[in-house]
Amino acid sequence: MRDAMLHHPSPRIRGALATHPQVDSRARAKLLADPVWRVRMRAFGRPGQEPLPDDVLVRLLTALDAPPSDMPFSREELIGELFEATRYDRRLFRLAAAHPRPGVRRFAAGSFNRLDERSLQALLEDEVPDVRAAAVASVAHRQRVMEPADLPDQHCHAFWYVLQRPLSRALIDQVLASGDTAALGVMGKNPSVPPDVVEALLRHPDPSVRQGITGRVDLTGDQLVRLATDPAVEVRTAVSTHPGLTEQQRAGIDIDVTTVPGDGHFGSADVRCRWIPYPEEAAQEITDALRWAGSTNPLLRRRAARNAELPADIVTVLADDPDLGVRVLLAQHHPAAPPALLLRCYLEYHCCGRDRLSELPQFPIEGLARFADNPDPAIRRLVALDPHAATETVDRLSTDPDATVRQAMASSPRLPAPRVTALLNDPGLAEAAAANPALTVDHIQEILDRATVG
Repeated sequence: MRDAMLHHPSPRIRGALATHPQVDSRARAKLLADPVWRVRMRAFGRPGQEPLPDDVLVRLLTALDAPPSDMPFSREELIGELFEATRYDRRLFRLAAAHPRPGVRRFAAGSFNRLDERSLQALLEDEVPDVRAAAVASVAHRQRVMEPADLPDQHCHAFWYVLQRPLSRALIDQVLASGDTAALGVMGKNPSVPPDVVEALLRHPDPSVRQGITGRVDLTGDQLVRLATDPAVEVRTAVSTHPGLTEQQRAGIDIDVTTVPGDGHFGSADVRCRWIPYPEEAAQEITDALRWAGSTNPLLRRRAARNAELPADIVTVLADDPDLGVRVLLAQHHPAAPPALLLRCYLEYHCCGRDRLSELPQFPIEGLARFADNPDPAIRRLVALDPHAATETVDRLSTDPDATVRQAMASSPRLPAPRVTALLNDPGLAEAAAANPALTVDHIQEILDRATVG
Protein backbone atom coordinates (compact mmCIF):
# COMPACT_ATOMS: atom_id res chain seq x y z
CA MET A 1 0.00 0.00 0.00
CA ARG A 2 2.79 2.42 0.93
CA ASP A 3 4.76 1.71 -2.26
CA ALA A 4 1.64 2.16 -4.38
CA MET A 5 1.03 5.58 -2.84
CA LEU A 6 4.72 6.52 -3.16
CA HIS A 7 4.62 6.01 -6.92
CA HIS A 8 1.05 7.08 -7.54
CA PRO A 9 0.66 9.62 -10.38
CA SER A 10 -1.50 11.91 -8.25
CA PRO A 11 0.46 14.47 -6.13
CA ARG A 12 -2.56 14.56 -3.82
CA ILE A 13 -2.12 10.88 -2.99
CA ARG A 14 1.65 11.24 -2.50
CA GLY A 15 1.10 14.32 -0.36
CA ALA A 16 -1.40 12.47 1.82
CA LEU A 17 1.21 9.79 2.44
CA ALA A 18 3.81 12.43 3.37
CA THR A 19 1.68 13.79 6.22
CA HIS A 20 0.36 10.49 7.51
CA PRO A 21 1.30 10.18 11.23
CA GLN A 22 2.50 6.58 10.80
CA VAL A 23 4.50 6.93 7.59
CA ASP A 24 8.07 5.72 8.13
CA SER A 25 11.09 7.98 7.66
CA ARG A 26 12.32 6.02 4.62
CA ALA A 27 9.14 6.82 2.70
CA ARG A 28 9.31 10.48 3.70
CA ALA A 29 12.96 10.61 2.60
CA LYS A 30 11.90 9.44 -0.86
CA LEU A 31 9.13 12.03 -0.99
CA LEU A 32 11.69 14.76 -0.27
CA ALA A 33 12.88 14.19 -3.86
CA ASP A 34 9.35 14.31 -5.30
CA PRO A 35 9.08 16.27 -8.58
CA VAL A 36 6.28 18.36 -7.06
CA TRP A 37 7.64 20.80 -4.49
CA ARG A 38 4.41 20.96 -2.51
CA VAL A 39 4.70 17.22 -1.91
CA ARG A 40 8.29 17.71 -0.77
CA MET A 41 7.23 20.41 1.68
CA ARG A 42 4.52 18.18 3.12
CA ALA A 43 7.23 15.57 3.76
CA PHE A 44 9.28 18.02 5.87
CA GLY A 45 7.60 16.68 8.99
CA ARG A 46 4.74 16.93 11.46
CA PRO A 47 4.69 16.49 15.25
CA GLY A 48 4.42 12.80 16.07
CA GLN A 49 5.98 11.50 12.85
CA GLU A 50 9.11 9.35 12.90
CA PRO A 51 12.07 11.79 12.70
CA LEU A 52 14.23 11.90 9.61
CA PRO A 53 17.85 10.68 10.00
CA ASP A 54 20.64 13.26 10.33
CA ASP A 55 22.09 12.57 6.88
CA VAL A 56 18.70 13.07 5.23
CA LEU A 57 18.22 16.42 7.00
CA VAL A 58 21.69 17.57 5.92
CA ARG A 59 20.95 16.69 2.28
CA LEU A 60 17.58 18.41 2.53
CA LEU A 61 19.16 21.60 3.88
CA THR A 62 21.62 21.50 0.96
CA ALA A 63 18.76 21.23 -1.54
CA LEU A 64 16.80 24.04 0.08
CA ASP A 65 19.81 26.35 0.08
CA ALA A 66 19.91 26.28 -3.74
CA PRO A 67 16.34 25.80 -5.05
CA PRO A 68 15.74 25.85 -8.81
CA SER A 69 15.06 29.18 -10.49
CA ASP A 70 11.48 28.26 -11.31
CA MET A 71 10.75 27.45 -7.66
CA PRO A 72 7.69 29.44 -6.44
CA PHE A 73 9.23 29.80 -2.96
CA SER A 74 12.43 31.54 -1.88
CA ARG A 75 15.23 29.72 -0.04
CA GLU A 76 14.32 31.69 3.11
CA GLU A 77 10.71 30.54 2.85
CA LEU A 78 11.72 26.93 2.24
CA ILE A 79 14.24 26.69 5.06
CA GLY A 80 11.88 28.60 7.34
CA GLU A 81 9.12 26.11 6.54
CA LEU A 82 11.46 23.24 7.40
CA PHE A 83 12.45 24.87 10.68
CA GLU A 84 8.79 25.41 11.56
CA ALA A 85 7.82 21.85 10.58
CA THR A 86 10.53 20.39 12.81
CA ARG A 87 10.36 22.94 15.62
CA TYR A 88 10.22 20.17 18.23
CA ASP A 89 13.38 18.54 16.90
CA ARG A 90 16.44 20.40 18.16
CA ARG A 91 18.70 18.31 15.94
CA LEU A 92 17.85 20.41 12.91
CA PHE A 93 19.28 23.59 14.44
CA ARG A 94 22.46 21.78 15.46
CA LEU A 95 22.84 20.29 11.98
CA ALA A 96 22.13 23.64 10.29
CA ALA A 97 24.70 25.42 12.46
CA ALA A 98 27.37 22.91 11.37
CA HIS A 99 26.24 22.60 7.74
CA PRO A 100 28.95 22.84 5.05
CA ARG A 101 26.98 25.51 3.16
CA PRO A 102 27.45 29.06 4.58
CA GLY A 103 23.92 30.00 3.52
CA VAL A 104 22.43 27.37 5.78
CA ARG A 105 24.68 28.35 8.69
CA ARG A 106 23.73 31.99 8.18
CA PHE A 107 20.06 31.07 8.37
CA ALA A 108 20.68 29.06 11.56
CA ALA A 109 22.36 32.10 13.12
CA GLY A 110 19.03 33.89 12.93
CA SER A 111 17.46 31.26 15.20
CA PHE A 112 20.16 31.41 17.84
CA ASN A 113 17.67 31.20 20.71
CA ARG A 114 16.94 27.63 19.57
CA LEU A 115 20.63 26.68 19.42
CA ASP A 116 22.70 25.08 22.14
CA GLU A 117 25.66 27.05 23.48
CA ARG A 118 28.23 25.07 21.48
CA SER A 119 26.46 25.65 18.16
CA LEU A 120 25.97 29.35 18.88
CA GLN A 121 29.62 29.81 19.78
CA ALA A 122 30.66 28.02 16.58
CA LEU A 123 28.55 30.44 14.53
CA LEU A 124 30.04 33.44 16.32
CA GLU A 125 33.49 32.13 15.36
CA ASP A 126 32.54 30.95 11.85
CA GLU A 127 35.22 31.26 9.16
CA VAL A 128 32.78 33.06 6.84
CA PRO A 129 32.37 36.77 7.75
CA ASP A 130 28.70 36.87 6.69
CA VAL A 131 27.85 33.98 9.02
CA ARG A 132 29.71 35.59 11.94
CA ALA A 133 27.99 38.90 11.26
CA ALA A 134 24.56 37.25 11.17
CA ALA A 135 25.23 35.53 14.49
CA VAL A 136 26.49 38.72 16.13
CA ALA A 137 23.52 40.70 14.80
CA SER A 138 21.09 38.05 15.97
CA VAL A 139 22.52 38.02 19.49
CA ALA A 140 22.54 41.81 19.61
CA HIS A 141 18.93 41.96 18.46
CA ARG A 142 17.87 39.49 21.11
CA GLN A 143 19.74 41.38 23.82
CA ARG A 144 18.50 44.86 22.87
CA VAL A 145 16.48 46.40 25.67
CA MET A 146 12.86 47.03 24.71
CA GLU A 147 11.43 50.52 25.14
CA PRO A 148 7.79 51.67 25.25
CA ALA A 149 7.82 52.43 21.53
CA ASP A 150 8.67 48.79 20.79
CA LEU A 151 5.44 47.43 22.30
CA PRO A 152 2.52 47.20 19.81
CA ASP A 153 -0.75 48.82 20.82
CA GLN A 154 -2.70 45.57 20.65
CA HIS A 155 -2.17 41.95 21.63
CA CYS A 156 -0.45 40.11 18.80
CA HIS A 157 2.53 37.84 18.26
CA ALA A 158 4.93 40.82 18.33
CA PHE A 159 3.32 42.11 21.56
CA TRP A 160 4.07 38.89 23.45
CA TYR A 161 7.49 38.61 21.83
CA VAL A 162 8.51 42.04 23.13
CA LEU A 163 7.42 41.19 26.67
CA GLN A 164 9.84 38.25 26.68
CA ARG A 165 12.82 40.41 25.66
CA PRO A 166 14.96 42.51 28.05
CA LEU A 167 12.69 45.34 29.22
CA SER A 168 13.53 48.93 30.13
CA ARG A 169 12.16 50.34 33.38
CA ALA A 170 10.04 52.73 31.33
CA LEU A 171 8.34 49.87 29.50
CA ILE A 172 7.89 47.89 32.72
CA ASP A 173 6.20 50.87 34.35
CA GLN A 174 4.00 51.35 31.29
CA VAL A 175 2.76 47.76 31.45
CA LEU A 176 2.20 48.07 35.21
CA ALA A 177 0.13 51.21 34.73
CA SER A 178 -1.91 49.63 31.93
CA GLY A 179 -3.67 47.18 34.22
CA ASP A 180 -3.49 44.60 31.42
CA THR A 181 -3.53 41.38 33.45
CA ALA A 182 -2.57 39.17 30.51
CA ALA A 183 0.47 41.35 29.80
CA LEU A 184 1.39 41.45 33.49
CA GLY A 185 1.22 37.66 33.69
CA VAL A 186 3.66 37.30 30.82
CA MET A 187 5.93 40.11 32.01
CA GLY A 188 6.14 38.49 35.44
CA LYS A 189 8.15 35.63 33.91
CA ASN A 190 10.73 37.99 32.42
CA PRO A 191 14.10 37.79 34.24
CA SER A 192 14.77 41.49 33.53
CA VAL A 193 11.90 42.54 35.81
CA PRO A 194 13.45 44.00 39.03
CA PRO A 195 12.70 42.76 42.57
CA ASP A 196 10.40 45.66 43.53
CA VAL A 197 8.15 44.94 40.54
CA VAL A 198 8.15 41.22 41.32
CA GLU A 199 6.93 42.07 44.80
CA ALA A 200 4.20 44.30 43.36
CA LEU A 201 3.07 41.51 41.04
CA LEU A 202 3.01 39.06 43.93
CA ARG A 203 0.51 41.36 45.69
CA HIS A 204 -1.65 41.86 42.59
CA PRO A 205 -5.35 41.01 43.16
CA ASP A 206 -5.60 38.92 39.97
CA PRO A 207 -4.39 35.33 40.52
CA SER A 208 -3.25 35.00 36.89
CA VAL A 209 -0.73 37.78 37.52
CA ARG A 210 0.53 36.17 40.71
CA GLN A 211 0.76 32.85 38.90
CA GLY A 212 2.97 34.48 36.28
CA ILE A 213 5.85 34.96 38.73
CA THR A 214 5.78 31.47 40.27
CA GLY A 215 8.50 30.10 38.01
CA ARG A 216 11.05 32.83 38.68
CA VAL A 217 14.34 31.51 40.02
CA ASP A 218 15.00 34.73 41.99
CA LEU A 219 12.04 34.38 44.35
CA THR A 220 12.99 34.77 48.01
CA GLY A 221 12.14 32.20 50.65
CA ASP A 222 9.46 34.50 52.06
CA GLN A 223 7.91 35.00 48.62
CA LEU A 224 7.84 31.26 48.02
CA VAL A 225 6.05 30.70 51.32
CA ARG A 226 3.46 33.35 50.50
CA LEU A 227 2.84 31.88 47.05
CA ALA A 228 2.60 28.39 48.55
CA THR A 229 -0.22 29.60 50.78
CA ASP A 230 -1.89 31.79 48.16
CA PRO A 231 -5.73 31.73 48.30
CA ALA A 232 -5.88 30.74 44.60
CA VAL A 233 -5.26 27.04 44.00
CA GLU A 234 -3.81 27.69 40.55
CA VAL A 235 -1.10 29.86 42.10
CA ARG A 236 -0.29 27.27 44.77
CA THR A 237 -0.19 24.53 42.17
CA ALA A 238 2.13 26.49 39.87
CA VAL A 239 4.65 27.30 42.60
CA SER A 240 4.62 23.78 44.06
CA THR A 241 7.26 22.62 41.57
CA HIS A 242 9.66 25.50 42.29
CA PRO A 243 13.22 24.24 42.89
CA GLY A 244 13.59 26.55 45.89
CA LEU A 245 11.07 24.55 47.92
CA THR A 246 11.95 21.57 50.06
CA GLU A 247 10.08 18.30 49.76
CA GLN A 248 8.59 18.94 53.18
CA GLN A 249 7.27 22.30 51.98
CA ARG A 250 5.86 20.72 48.81
CA ALA A 251 4.03 18.10 50.83
CA GLY A 252 2.22 20.83 52.74
CA ILE A 253 0.91 22.69 49.69
CA ASP A 254 -2.73 22.14 48.78
CA ILE A 255 -2.67 21.82 44.98
CA ASP A 256 -5.04 20.75 42.21
CA VAL A 257 -3.49 18.42 39.64
CA THR A 258 -6.67 17.83 37.64
CA THR A 259 -6.42 20.89 35.39
CA VAL A 260 -2.79 21.89 34.98
CA PRO A 261 -2.23 24.02 31.83
CA GLY A 262 0.27 22.38 29.51
CA ASP A 263 0.27 19.16 31.51
CA GLY A 264 -2.93 17.45 30.45
CA HIS A 265 -6.13 16.91 32.43
CA PHE A 266 -5.51 13.74 34.36
CA GLY A 267 -7.81 14.11 37.34
CA SER A 268 -11.07 13.39 35.58
CA ALA A 269 -11.58 10.95 32.77
CA ASP A 270 -14.49 12.99 31.44
CA VAL A 271 -12.71 16.27 30.66
CA ARG A 272 -10.64 17.07 27.60
CA CYS A 273 -6.95 17.60 28.13
CA ARG A 274 -5.34 20.72 26.73
CA TRP A 275 -2.03 19.42 25.55
CA ILE A 276 0.57 16.78 26.34
CA PRO A 277 4.04 17.89 25.24
CA TYR A 278 5.95 15.78 22.75
CA PRO A 279 8.97 13.99 24.17
CA GLU A 280 11.39 16.38 22.45
CA GLU A 281 9.85 19.34 24.24
CA ALA A 282 9.66 17.72 27.60
CA ALA A 283 13.07 16.04 27.59
CA GLN A 284 15.00 16.64 30.80
CA GLU A 285 18.38 15.68 32.16
CA ILE A 286 18.31 12.22 33.70
CA THR A 287 19.71 13.56 36.98
CA ASP A 288 16.73 15.90 37.28
CA ALA A 289 14.31 13.15 36.31
CA LEU A 290 15.67 10.79 38.97
CA ARG A 291 15.25 13.45 41.62
CA TRP A 292 11.73 14.31 40.48
CA ALA A 293 10.71 10.65 40.37
CA GLY A 294 10.93 10.48 44.17
CA SER A 295 9.13 13.76 44.83
CA THR A 296 5.97 14.05 46.89
CA ASN A 297 4.67 16.37 44.19
CA PRO A 298 2.88 14.47 41.37
CA LEU A 299 3.62 17.26 38.90
CA LEU A 300 7.35 16.68 39.33
CA ARG A 301 6.83 12.95 39.03
CA ARG A 302 4.99 13.64 35.76
CA ARG A 303 8.05 15.50 34.51
CA ALA A 304 10.18 12.51 35.43
CA ALA A 305 7.79 10.13 33.68
CA ARG A 306 8.43 11.86 30.35
CA ASN A 307 12.11 10.92 30.40
CA ALA A 308 12.79 7.94 28.14
CA GLU A 309 16.08 7.16 29.91
CA LEU A 310 14.64 6.27 33.31
CA PRO A 311 16.15 3.02 34.64
CA ALA A 312 14.05 -0.11 35.02
CA ASP A 313 13.63 0.14 38.79
CA ILE A 314 12.21 3.67 38.54
CA VAL A 315 9.91 2.61 35.68
CA THR A 316 8.55 -0.16 37.88
CA VAL A 317 7.80 2.29 40.69
CA LEU A 318 6.20 4.93 38.48
CA ALA A 319 4.13 2.33 36.63
CA ASP A 320 2.18 1.87 39.86
CA ASP A 321 2.10 5.57 40.81
CA PRO A 322 -1.16 6.70 42.43
CA ASP A 323 -1.38 9.63 40.01
CA LEU A 324 -3.00 8.87 36.66
CA GLY A 325 -0.95 11.56 34.95
CA VAL A 326 2.32 9.93 35.99
CA ARG A 327 1.20 6.55 34.71
CA VAL A 328 -0.07 7.91 31.38
CA LEU A 329 3.05 9.98 30.65
CA LEU A 330 5.29 7.05 31.50
CA ALA A 331 3.25 4.82 29.18
CA GLN A 332 3.43 7.38 26.38
CA HIS A 333 7.12 8.21 26.59
CA HIS A 334 9.14 5.31 27.97
CA PRO A 335 10.11 2.54 25.51
CA ALA A 336 10.18 -0.04 28.32
CA ALA A 337 6.79 0.85 29.79
CA PRO A 338 5.14 -2.45 30.77
CA PRO A 339 2.45 -3.67 28.32
CA ALA A 340 -0.01 -4.06 31.19
CA LEU A 341 0.50 -0.37 32.04
CA LEU A 342 -0.30 0.69 28.47
CA LEU A 343 -3.59 -1.20 28.50
CA ARG A 344 -4.48 0.04 31.98
CA CYS A 345 -3.84 3.65 30.93
CA TYR A 346 -5.86 3.22 27.76
CA LEU A 347 -8.79 1.95 29.80
CA GLU A 348 -8.53 4.67 32.48
CA TYR A 349 -7.47 7.75 30.50
CA HIS A 350 -10.21 9.27 28.36
CA CYS A 351 -8.43 12.30 26.89
CA CYS A 352 -6.25 13.21 23.92
CA GLY A 353 -3.17 11.06 23.48
CA ARG A 354 -5.13 7.95 24.38
CA ASP A 355 -4.96 6.46 20.89
CA ARG A 356 -1.18 6.88 20.84
CA LEU A 357 -0.99 4.22 23.54
CA SER A 358 -2.60 1.56 21.36
CA GLU A 359 -0.18 2.40 18.52
CA LEU A 360 2.93 1.68 20.60
CA PRO A 361 4.75 -1.58 19.73
CA GLN A 362 4.51 -3.01 23.25
CA PHE A 363 0.76 -2.48 23.53
CA PRO A 364 -0.76 -5.90 24.38
CA ILE A 365 -3.08 -7.09 21.62
CA GLU A 366 -3.89 -10.63 22.72
CA GLY A 367 -7.37 -11.06 24.17
CA LEU A 368 -8.71 -7.64 23.24
CA ALA A 369 -11.81 -9.24 21.73
CA ARG A 370 -13.18 -9.42 25.27
CA PHE A 371 -13.99 -5.70 24.96
CA ALA A 372 -16.41 -6.18 22.05
CA ASP A 373 -19.42 -5.16 24.14
CA ASN A 374 -17.78 -2.41 26.21
CA PRO A 375 -19.96 0.73 26.38
CA ASP A 376 -16.97 2.94 25.47
CA PRO A 377 -16.49 3.06 21.65
CA ALA A 378 -12.76 3.75 22.08
CA ILE A 379 -12.42 0.48 23.97
CA ARG A 380 -14.54 -1.45 21.47
CA ARG A 381 -12.12 -0.26 18.78
CA LEU A 382 -9.38 -2.33 20.42
CA VAL A 383 -11.01 -5.50 19.10
CA ALA A 384 -9.57 -4.65 15.67
CA LEU A 385 -6.06 -5.15 17.07
CA ASP A 386 -6.66 -8.67 18.39
CA PRO A 387 -5.01 -11.14 15.99
CA HIS A 388 -7.32 -13.92 17.19
CA ALA A 389 -10.62 -12.03 17.32
CA ALA A 390 -13.47 -14.06 15.89
CA THR A 391 -14.34 -12.97 12.36
CA GLU A 392 -17.98 -12.94 13.38
CA THR A 393 -17.21 -10.43 16.14
CA VAL A 394 -15.24 -8.12 13.84
CA ASP A 395 -17.96 -8.38 11.20
CA ARG A 396 -20.62 -7.46 13.75
CA LEU A 397 -18.63 -4.44 14.96
CA SER A 398 -18.20 -3.24 11.36
CA THR A 399 -21.84 -2.14 11.67
CA ASP A 400 -21.37 -0.62 15.13
CA PRO A 401 -23.37 2.56 15.87
CA ASP A 402 -20.10 4.44 16.39
CA ALA A 403 -18.32 5.52 13.19
CA THR A 404 -14.81 5.19 14.69
CA VAL A 405 -15.51 1.58 15.65
CA ARG A 406 -16.75 0.81 12.14
CA GLN A 407 -13.61 2.37 10.67
CA ALA A 408 -11.34 0.36 12.96
CA MET A 409 -13.05 -2.89 11.99
CA ALA A 410 -12.87 -1.99 8.30
CA SER A 411 -9.08 -2.04 8.53
CA SER A 412 -8.89 -5.24 10.61
CA PRO A 413 -7.36 -8.28 8.84
CA ARG A 414 -9.87 -10.41 10.77
CA LEU A 415 -12.74 -8.88 8.81
CA PRO A 416 -14.02 -11.38 6.21
CA ALA A 417 -12.69 -10.61 2.71
CA PRO A 418 -16.15 -10.21 1.10
CA ARG A 419 -17.03 -7.65 3.74
CA VAL A 420 -13.79 -5.72 3.10
CA THR A 421 -14.57 -5.60 -0.61
CA ALA A 422 -18.11 -4.41 0.07
CA LEU A 423 -16.85 -1.58 2.30
CA LEU A 424 -14.77 -0.17 -0.55
CA ASN A 425 -18.06 1.19 -1.87
CA ASP A 426 -19.00 2.77 1.46
CA PRO A 427 -17.97 6.48 1.38
CA GLY A 428 -17.45 6.53 5.13
CA LEU A 429 -15.40 3.34 5.32
CA ALA A 430 -13.68 3.05 1.93
CA GLU A 431 -10.44 4.66 3.09
CA ALA A 432 -10.19 2.41 6.15
CA ALA A 433 -11.06 -0.67 4.11
CA ALA A 434 -8.43 0.26 1.52
CA ALA A 435 -5.82 0.08 4.30
CA ASN A 436 -6.88 -3.45 5.27
CA PRO A 437 -3.85 -5.82 5.04
CA ALA A 438 -6.14 -8.53 3.70
CA LEU A 439 -6.92 -6.46 0.61
CA THR A 440 -5.45 -7.75 -2.63
CA VAL A 441 -3.11 -5.73 -4.87
CA ASP A 442 -5.82 -5.51 -7.52
CA HIS A 443 -8.23 -3.96 -5.05
CA ILE A 444 -5.59 -1.48 -3.89
CA GLN A 445 -4.94 -0.34 -7.44
CA GLU A 446 -8.68 -0.05 -8.03
CA ILE A 447 -9.21 2.26 -5.07
CA LEU A 448 -6.18 4.39 -5.97
CA ASP A 449 -7.35 4.75 -9.55
CA ARG A 450 -10.76 5.75 -8.26
CA ALA A 451 -9.18 8.42 -6.04
CA THR A 452 -7.23 9.80 -9.02
CA VAL A 453 -10.34 10.08 -11.14
CA GLY A 454 -12.15 11.80 -8.28
